[in-house]
Amino acid sequence: MNVRAWSRVLHFQELGVLLALLAMCAALTFSTDTFLTQGNLLKVARQSSYAGIMAVGMVFVLVMGDVDLSVGSIFTLSNLMMAVFLRMGWPIPAALLGGLGTGAVCGFLNGALSVALRIPMIIITLGTLSVYKGLALVVSKATPITPTTEQRASSFFTVGGGELFGKIPTSVVVMVVMAGIGWLALTRTRWGRHVKAIGANPTAAFLAGLPINRYRIGVMTVNGLIAALGGVCALAFLTSADPLAGDGYELRVIASVIIGGTALSGGQGTIIGAILGALIIAVIQNGLVLRQVSPYASTAVTGGVIILAVAVDSFVKRRTKAA
Repeated sequence: MNVRAWSRVLHFQELGVLLALLAMCAALTFSTDTFLTQGNLLKVARQSSYAGIMAVGMVFVLVMGDVDLSVGSIFTLSNLMMAVFLRMGWPIPAALLGGLGTGAVCGFLNGALSVALRIPMIIITLGTLSVYKGLALVVSKATPITPTTEQRASSFFTVGGGELFGKIPTSVVVMVVMAGIGWLALTRTRWGRHVKAIGANPTAAFLAGLPINRYRIGVMTVNGLIAALGGVCALAFLTSADPLAGDGYELRVIASVIIGGTALSGGQGTIIGAILGALIIAVIQNGLVLRQVSPYASTAVTGGVIILAVAVDSFVKRRTKAA
């Protein structure tokens, strides 16, 4: 299938995800009294923003044919390390760079270990998920870390954890900006085209002279950095770093990307679809709460949605190949 044909399939997938999101919103609007209110919609947007930010990086990982199971732990460790640096008296810009740098280092280690040991990324990140989570618990002594009152009065917390352009949460603005950057990188740059080529056919990419290992390490480093960005955005809003803040985020992020239409087999992906996927999961969780369903059911529902999304994706691919 040529590039133009793949483009049509991806646009169709994004449209399908958007229609599914609108259908869910319509159903909740008619079945509840509070879903279609400004306060609730802004809450849904904020709840989706952290996973949406991290989904941008995960798209590149899946497009390349890999999976990162450690993003939730990187989110937590970066969140905590920025709070630790603040408690140590670092200026906020330096602490922010320290938190983001923590995520980038974690992502680099994921990629470097996979390449050096020749172990699949999913196995490496299954291990580092626990390693980074353990480091977060050790650093925090399993207790939340809260910056000082003076630090929490700074613009990083008041603006970063507040709203922009009226009442739009800052983290939502960050998500939209990251989605734009990710879309440009994936669809309009040589780097993005090379990542797609590696995911679609690693052997052909190698024979074409692409430095596959360098790209794998680079993509994992960027993914770690973006996961850390989600973590520091959460710190700005919550004003306290919790050693369990990122638990379960790896499932939410991967689910968002898969629901959005990115293939697990690699070679194709959509940033816009991933953001819509994050919104779908947030709407589902919000709807369960409004319908007074146990919040623990949201994990089971998310898993079911993943299975459904993969099944639909597989069906579309079979029909496309048959055509």
